[in-house]
Amino acid sequence: DPTIITLVCLGLIAGPMGKCAQFPLHLWLDEAMEGPIPSTILRSSVVVARGAWVLIKLQPVFSLSPVAASVMVAIGTVTAIGGALIAIAQIDIKRCLSYSVSVYMGLVFIAVGTRQNEAALLLVLTHAVSAALLVMSTGGIVWNSVTQDVTQLGGLWSRRPISGLAFIVGTLGLIGFPPLGSFWALFKLADGLWAAHPTLVGIIIIVNGLTTFSLTREFGLIFGGKPKQMSERSPEAIWLMVLPMVILSGFVLHLPLVLQSLSLLPDWATLNKDVALLLIWSSIFGCSISSIIYLGNIPKPIRLPWQGLQNLFAYDFYTPKLYKITIIFGVAQLSKFADMLDKFVIDGIVNSVGLFSLLGGEGLKYSNNGQTQFYALTVLLGVGVLGTWLTWPFWGVHLMKFIF
Repeated sequence: DPTIITLVCLGLIAGPMGKCAQFPLHLWLDEAMEGPIPSTILRSSVVVARGAWVLIKLQPVFSLSPVAASVMVAIGTVTAIGGALIAIAQIDIKRCLSYSVSVYMGLVFIAVGTRQNEAALLLVLTHAVSAALLVMSTGGIVWNSVTQDVTQLGGLWSRRPISGLAFIVGTLGLIGFPPLGSFWALFKLADGLWAAHPTLVGIIIIVNGLTTFSLTREFGLIFGGKPKQMSERSPEAIWLMVLPMVILSGFVLHLPLVLQSLSLLPDWATLNKDVALLLIWSSIFGCSISSIIYLGNIPKPIRLPWQGLQNLFAYDFYTPKLYKITIIFGVAQLSKFADMLDKFVIDGIVNSVGLFSLLGGEGLKYSNNGQTQFYALTVLLGVGVLGTWLTWPFWGVHLMKFIF
C-alpha cells in the first residue's frame, strides 16, 4: 500500500531529523554545545552524524516512497540555507559552529533523498574531522578566556598562531576548497545532481558560499584585528590540548590521500569542471566578502540596513517563540485541564468514597448495642445470603419453574 509505505518512511525520517538537528528540531544542539569541549567535539562530529548514518542505511526503504524522498530533500534544503544564514548572525563562539553542523547534515538529507549515498558518506566523514578540528581550535580559546562572545575577542593571531592555523585548516577542510576533503564530497553531490536537479546544485553552491562567509567571519572576529580587553592576555593553550589539534590538522590535510588510496576520488579526465569551478568560486567569493568586512577596517559590529532581517537571523528565525506560542502553549493548556480534572473529578471521587465511608461508619456505630443474639442473627443472615447466591445455579432454576 503506497499510503502505508509513505507513512512508515515519514516516521523513519522523524528520528534522524531530530538527531541531525534539522529544522525545526534543531534547538537542542545549541544547548548541548554549551557543555564541555570534549562532549562538544563528540556531539558535532559523532553523535549528530549517527542520524545521518541511519538515513543512509535506510535509503532502500526511502526509495519506495517518492513523497518521503521529496520531504527529505525539502527538510535538508531548508536546514542548509536557514542554518547557514543563522550562523552568520551569531556572536557565541560555539553557536557559530553548531549551525554549520545542521547545515552539513541538511546536505546529507539532500544526498539521501536523491539517492547519492556515496556522497552522503563522504560528507559525514569530511565534516566530522573538519568540525572536530574547528571545535578544538576554538575550545582552547574558551578554556582560558573569560567570554565566548566573538565580538569581545580579537587579535589572537599573534598570541595563538597554532590555534589560528588549525582553524584555517578546519575551515578549508569543511568548505569547497580543493584538494581538501569536503571539496570532493560537495563535488560528488553536486556532480550527481548536475543533470537531473540543477536547482539543488545551485542550493549547494549557495550553502557553500554562505558557510565560507560564516567561518571566515568567525576567524576575523577571533584572530583578526587588534587585541581587546578580553583577549590581550589569552596565551596558547597547554600542550595537552595543542598536540591533538596538531595531529588532527595533519589528518585533515592528508585526508585527500586517504580518499585517493580508497579510490573514492574521481578521475581528472572525467572531472566535471563546471561544478568544480562553481564550488571554488563560491568559496572564493564568500571568503573575499567576509575578509573585506571582518579583516578590513570597516567599523564593527556590522549592522544590516534592515534591522528586522538581522533580528530574524540572530534569533534563529524566531523558532523558540514559535515553539512557545504553539507546542508549549498547547501543553500548558492541556496541563491546566488535566489539573482541573484531577482536582474536581478524580479528587472528588476519592473524597466522596472517603465521605461515604465516614458516614457509613458513623451510622453503623449506633447499631453496636452489645447484644450477642443480634450479632449471631447478623452473621446467620450474611451466611444465608452468601450461600443462596453461591448455590442459586443449582436450585434456582427448578424453583423458578415450580413457581411459574
